[in-house]
Amino acid sequence: MGPQINDLVAMGDIETLYELMAEDDDWMIQLDAAEGLVKLGDARGLDFLLSARESDDEEVRDVAREILNSPEIKRKREELEAEEKAGLKEKVEKAKDRLQKGRKVFQYKMVYLPAGDILDEDLSGEGFDVPALTEFGLEGWEVVNIIPRRKQMLTGVIDDSFSGAYFLIKKETSPEEADELDKI
Repeated sequence: MGPQINDLVAMGDIETLYELMAEDDDWMIQLDAAEGLVKLGDARGLDFLLSARESDDEEVRDVAREILNSPEIKRKREELEAEEKAGLKEKVEKAKDRLQKGRKVFQYKMVYLPAGDILDEDLSGEGFDVPALTEFGLEGWEVVNIIPRRKQMLTGVIDDSFSGAYFLIKKETSPEEADELDKI
């Protein structure tokens, strides 16, 4: 990490580190800022590093992996994940209490379906089945939003082509299904 990032970590300046991570034009500064956030116990930095590990740019992936494999970041990652797990367990218990009091509890999930699973020729005009979504619907899940995914392909010009979609689905949990919350 550069001296600027080290100074921000020493001061505990989470907001500036976050701004650098989210908005700086230099990917190395972004990764350094994310590392600084992790050192300060901010899970947003860890999420950024995990995402950078999947970058299209090999150099970004390599640096992100190097940061994630450092002993200090590994230790902080384990701490953050343990805190997240404990927090989720607490929220599940509160949700079970809500159910016992007759209040509503919802589960949400994001599902990705490639274009081939959703697009088909509808020659009859009657629509067509999307088996994966039908299965979720039969289990009580409802689609609440769709985010199309486009992949850029270079064929002389940049062409946006539909490659699939993310479906945000939700399900209301009934009191009889309270034990399902333990699987989250």
